[in-house]
Amino acid sequence: MTYCTPTPDLLLPALPRQARTTPEVFGVLFAEIITPDGFPDLCADLSGWELRSWPIARLGDATLEARPLYPHLNADHLRQDLENAGIIVLGPLREKR
Repeated sequence: MTYCTPTPDLLLPALPRQARTTPEVFGVLFAEIITPDGFPDLCADLSGWELRSWPIARLGDATLEARPLYPHLNADHLRQDLENAGIIVLGPLREKR
């Protein structure tokens, strides 16, 4: 399993700590993905997201778990950020609360 540390607070836009999300409040998104290099170890720098991945997937290279760090981020934002990083999402992004 790969765990990507989110961008340090100093590099993120200034928001009050109360504005930060927690998994219990805003949910966690899951998806199967295809990585640019074909390896399940994912450590893309997606500002605003806390990412984990592991090499268990039916169709892709890995399963991705993403937690938003800000309340305005949603599945559409994640899909776009992953696409910009060269990562292909297979199917829908599922939310788990």
